[in-house]
Amino acid sequence: MKTRVLTTLTILAAALSLQAQSWHYGLQGAVNLPLTSLKDYVDSKPGPGLGVHGTYDLGDGHMLRPRLDYTAYPEAAFGSIKRKASSLSLGGDYLFFIAGKPEGLYLTLGAAGSRWSFGNTGGPATVTSSTTKVGLTGGVGYQWSATLGTELRFTHTRIQSDFKGDALQLGVTVRL
Repeated sequence: MKTRVLTTLTILAAALSLQAQSWHYGLQGAVNLPLTSLKDYVDSKPGPGLGVHGTYDLGDGHMLRPRLDYTAYPEAAFGSIKRKASSLSLGGDYLFFIAGKPEGLYLTLGAAGSRWSFGNTGGPATVTSSTTKVGLTGGVGYQWSATLGTELRFTHTRIQSDFKGDALQLGVTVRL
C-alpha cells in the first residue's frame, strides 16, 4: 500500500514538474487610449497600465496567457468637477501564432473580470462608485524575440447600458 502511494506521488510530482517547464512568466506595460463613453468621462486622456502574466505554450502556435492588469486614467477636470477612473482586471487570453511556433505575428482573444472604480470630486459632493463586469479583448501582436513582444488590442467592457469602458491598448510584453 505504501509503495503504491509513494509511486503515485512520484509520478504526480514528475508530471507536474514536466508541465511546469512550459510555463513562463512576464510583465506588460501599456498605454490605453479611451474610446466611446470612457473617452468623454476622462476627457480623452490616455491611461497607463501595468500587469503580470503567465504563458503556457500548447504547441503548434497555440498559447494561453492568464493575466492581471491595472489601468489608471489621469484626473480630468470639467470646471470645478474632477473625474478619474481605474480598472483592475483578472482574465486570460488565447494567442494564435501564425508561424505555428511562439514567435512572430499572432492574434489574440481574451476575456476578463474587471473591477472598475470611478470618482467625481468637487462641487457639492464627492461621489465614488465601483462595479465588476466582464470584459472582452481582441487584437494582434508581434513576438520580436523569446522575451520581447508588442501588442495592439481593443478592450471592451459594458459598464452600464449607456456607458462603455472601451479602449485601444498599445502594449509591450516581457517574458522573464
